[in-house]
Amino acid sequence: MRALHQLFGALVEAWSEVKVQRARVVLSLVGVVAAVAAMSTVIALGDLVVQSSKEMTEAMDGRATTLHVTASKSGSDAGDSPAAGDGQSPTAVPDPVGDAMATVADRLSIPYWARVENGGVTLDEIWQSRQTGEFRGHPVVEPELGWQDPLVRAVDPAYDIIYRIKPLRGRWVEDADADQRLTPVVINAAMWDCLGRAPIDERPIVLHSSDSDAQFRVVGVVSAKTPYEPPVMYAAYSAWANVRASASPGRSDEPDRSSVEMLVWVGPDQVDEARQIVPRALASVLGPGWEGTASGGDRDGMDSGSLGQIRTVIMVIGGIVVFLGALGLLNVAIVTVRQRVREIGIRRALGASAGRVFFAVFMESVVATFLAGVLGVAVAILVVRFLPLESMGIILQDKPAFPLGAACDGLAISTGIGALCGIIPAFAAVRVKPIDAIRY
Repeated sequence: MRALHQLFGALVEAWSEVKVQRARVVLSLVGVVAAVAAMSTVIALGDLVVQSSKEMTEAMDGRATTLHVTASKSGSDAGDSPAAGDGQSPTAVPDPVGDAMATVADRLSIPYWARVENGGVTLDEIWQSRQTGEFRGHPVVEPELGWQDPLVRAVDPAYDIIYRIKPLRGRWVEDADADQRLTPVVINAAMWDCLGRAPIDERPIVLHSSDSDAQFRVVGVVSAKTPYEPPVMYAAYSAWANVRASASPGRSDEPDRSSVEMLVWVGPDQVDEARQIVPRALASVLGPGWEGTASGGDRDGMDSGSLGQIRTVIMVIGGIVVFLGALGLLNVAIVTVRQRVREIGIRRALGASAGRVFFAVFMESVVATFLAGVLGVAVAILVVRFLPLESMGIILQDKPAFPLGAACDGLAISTGIGALCGIIPAFAAVRVKPIDAIRY
């Protein structure tokens, strides 16, 4: 308790002295405030750039710790299908591998996983738009790679979380889409251009397959991952399985296992363990003769490494700039100590210890630079808040109010530089003797 009282007393004394010398202190700290503001702004922009790059990478390749899991059966029974899971609906297309993965996810408490199957479809509306140059009176835009049939990506609803997909219009796919007469689909911006960007909420857009009687209703639009992405149509995995089954009733209902993979998003601390456990658990549920494989999930370390390197370089440069700005405060502190010789000598004569005098003078510099750091961070927050980030190429889904790390770094460096600058005048104050107060 006594130590806390001494610390609080030193802080109050330091703040009082800063107020007495406020004119000199303010002038000397202008450079520190500017340096901290510049450094915090650059660190914040660096954090936002890295986060934007990370989100773009996750939109292309999935979350950093996403495993790509597949299952196959070897030997003479490779074409056989295991029994369907107990929880499958009688009217649903059998999907034993998906049912087994659902069982594994439930046992291992995996919240986000999704099946992915790629296919293609020919649509009458796309062909008509290509011929007429319009759709419902809206001019169409030819894709960057030319006209082609849309790619169908059958996925589970959790796919949007794994790949950071956020609908621009409407909604994302749902499990209940399998029960709809018109199969709900979500199209990307490239396919929306092929349809003249016609509104999807005013009048339903129904697409007709040229290869079968299947019909699709557009319920959402998502952005394209790249300017050169072809037209893509997303459908719920179970709904697309029903479309395939109705289009080819004589074929096996089970899709080609080589074209289907399962994406499993796990935490960074469990990725190595999950890479071993999930395939074995999947093969165990499927039965004898089955093998599971898992790959990926190793990008998290690379993302953290790039962020750490950028932050280190910025902090070193910023620390040098803040130190140069704090030299003015050092000069003011030394001059102030020389002017306070009588005061310090009297305090020593009245029993003040050398440690108390040292700590009091030392804390004056620390308190001043801490306040300068607070002002610098406040300026940085205002600058980042009003910067046109999207025009700078920084596009974020999870945009923070201000990167907390940048604020903490600015305050830590400014306070640390203040501590360094406070050591010299503090030692000078300790050397003052009571007799000096009489001679002064």
